[in-house]
Amino acid sequence: MTIKDARVRMRLATPDDAVVVARLLRRVAQRWVWPDQPATAIPLIRRGMTANAVRGAMAAGKRYHLAWAQDRLVGVLAMRDDCHVFQLFVTASWQGRGLARRLWSRALSDAVRRAGTLRFTVNSSRVAVPVYRRLGFVETSGEVASPLGVLSTPMVYERR
Repeated sequence: MTIKDARVRMRLATPDDAVVVARLLRRVAQRWVWPDQPATAIPLIRRGMTANAVRGAMAAGKRYHLAWAQDRLVGVLAMRDDCHVFQLFVTASWQGRGLARRLWSRALSDAVRRAGTLRFTVNSSRVAVPVYRRLGFVETSGEVASPLGVLSTPMVYERR
């Protein structure tokens, strides 16, 4: 089934969504992101995936674009400062169905409309690099470790 075959509703998150957003983030990250990270980095990553962290990020102006299928959250794209994607997660049963592209398109349009942004960045996990490439991002360097040990590949998207 493709996205066109199912009703997917997209909207911005509210603080009331924080629990379900955090649950999806942790579930997807545990399967796809944490296995490629040093054990010392996982608690740091996990800290940003609690309901309180999500609510705090929203209060700080970060925007969470959500995709719902019926009453189930199936995807999240979070953006900081209308220019940096810091979370893009799609639940396993919806991967490969165009949902990441649809979330990206929505967030891109929102950032362009709000701030006129033409350049976007992301620090991609190893497993997500091919996804971001398909969305039009290109690596700006190889994989690097943050000062706290989180591994990521810096990437950029330039809208023309």
